[in-house]
Amino acid sequence: MKKMACAGLLLSALSAGAHAQSGVTLYGLISSGVSYISNTNGSSAVKLDSGVNQVNRFGLRGTEDLGGGLRAVFNLESGFDLGSGKLNNGGALFGRRANVGLSSDTYGTLTLGRDYDFIYDYVSFYTNVAQFAPSYSFHLSYDIDRYAGEPMSNTIKYQSPKIGGVSVGLMYGFSNVPGQFAGAPGNPRFYSAGFSYDPGRGAPFTFAGAFTKTDGLGGTLAQIVLNAPTIETAAFGARAVFGAASVNANYSYTNATTVTGAAIITRIYEAGFLYQFTPAFSTGVGYTFIDQNIGKYHMVSAGADYRFTKRTDVYLMGTWQHAFAGAKQAGNFVVVTPGTTNGYSSTPNQLAVQLGIRHLF
Repeated sequence: MKKMACAGLLLSALSAGAHAQSGVTLYGLISSGVSYISNTNGSSAVKLDSGVNQVNRFGLRGTEDLGGGLRAVFNLESGFDLGSGKLNNGGALFGRRANVGLSSDTYGTLTLGRDYDFIYDYVSFYTNVAQFAPSYSFHLSYDIDRYAGEPMSNTIKYQSPKIGGVSVGLMYGFSNVPGQFAGAPGNPRFYSAGFSYDPGRGAPFTFAGAFTKTDGLGGTLAQIVLNAPTIETAAFGARAVFGAASVNANYSYTNATTVTGAAIITRIYEAGFLYQFTPAFSTGVGYTFIDQNIGKYHMVSAGADYRFTKRTDVYLMGTWQHAFAGAKQAGNFVVVTPGTTNGYSSTPNQLAVQLGIRHLF
């Protein structure tokens, strides 16, 4: 049921009062379920797995009215594993977001701190994962095109006000290493820019595009896996609504330059279809083709969602991945431990399915 959109709208609605005046809002999302993996390290597995629908999180969002249409804003957000209670993002308390800034309906919003790039902010909405599929359906085990969301540290981020449905954004992340302004291993430099067309809720057609570049080895999961000091991704997405049905599509191009100077090029084509049978029940199905110059993959995703209330829903979702043309092992996102080889199938195929529950607060 248009998962990321619904979650965002609901969380925004819950904090609407805080944005209208000075205040602080606590918000969050909890998701967990039982997963079946057809082949992981050579064996099938059934396990309790949290955050597969969406990453578990809680946060504080605050605003203070400074007068004249100007507001001070901040956002602190933490990701965590529900099964163990441990923090995600390397154990950082506010590993997802930690920023402060100024916001104006006339001039836009400027924030400083840790935040997501514009591929995540603008384009991820158009993925099958955002619409109906599990996180298993993000692209490759190492999130090659950043759709799953990888926060950037030490950033300055600007987002324009929405004019005629159009908004734009610019972002820069410092390496914060003396003498290595252009990025350093473990302390990368980031660039990101994006645009979005979304007239508002119920719009029949929306689209977005973004570009992100990272300089500095180890800055992203893909850089770690591919041993690439530099990686850049351009991504585009769109969605059209036809009554109870909707179609989403996205395309991404990623160029990762390895330490040997070799370029690993990845082009990804994805489309999905969602049908809202009733206000409470929806189903979706989608296909992804991953064309990498070191191997290729087919992915098929499907999901069904039943919403008890605006805050609570149950779901059944799954992803099948097939590796071929040089790629020998299938490995879905979050099935494989990020940045490692643990979790790959011993064959070219891997099926991952989850039955679970999600609650918003």
